Amino acid sequence: MDNIGYMAISRAALLQRATEVAANNIANANTDGFRGSEAVFESMVVDTGSGSQMRQMSYAVDRGTFADLSEGALYRTSNPLDVAMVGDGWFGFMTQTGQTALGRAGNFSMSAQGDLVTASGDYVLDESGAPINIPPGAGDVEIDRTGLITDARGDQIARIGTFQAQDMGNWTQLGGAMLTPRDGVVELIPALEPDMAQGFVERSNVNPIMEMTKMISLQRQYESAMNMANVSDDLRKQTLSRLAPT
Repeated sequence: MDNIGYMAISRAALLQRATEVAANNIANANTDGFRGSEAVFESMVVDTGSGSQMRQMSYAVDRGTFADLSEGALYRTSNPLDVAMVGDGWFGFMTQTGQTALGRAGNFSMSAQGDLVTASGDYVLDESGAPINIPPGAGDVEIDRTGLITDARGDQIARIGTFQAQDMGNWTQLGGAMLTPRDGVVELIPALEPDMAQGFVERSNVNPIMEMTKMISLQRQYESAMNMANVSDDLRKQTLSRLAPT
């Protein structure tokens, strides 16, 4: 295959991955706290070493997938265990496999053991990074804007942790709405001014219409790239056929 064919195939491969990222965004448009992702590419210009005028070729290079960290809209659930983060900050979670992650999905519930957990059963962490347990007989709990949980008598139970982190855009999506560094090591740094709203949950920040439009455009570009690869392959076959001895 010639250089044009390689260019077309490399572009098609990256467009296919970008389409998969957009499809995943659409699939999670209704996942509370989900952060949409974007596949990022750039051009790499190489010297072909050819004696012709076309000495340089531009190839698409994958620079990874980055999360959009913008906030999603809040909606009221009136569930006393649901909490939405207002402004900056992230909830801390410990998965059932022991991995630590950050996220914004605050649709919490209480397990049979009294642990405050996510919809998928992962543990919600307090300000010290430990799982939160609500003791039996606590009654209707209250959660103030700082994340402080009190029982029906007004006694303090725990404070939901609010954390901050750097460069979360290039973290890995874990379990839908959670993010973790690519090396899997999360440093729980407390946020300076936690602000939460009880009885609310943050929606996904994905715009389904925009993602659908993007996916259609990517599919068309993919078809165009594959057509170019096919034309290049056909030209190569014709050239070899003409050069073959009769």
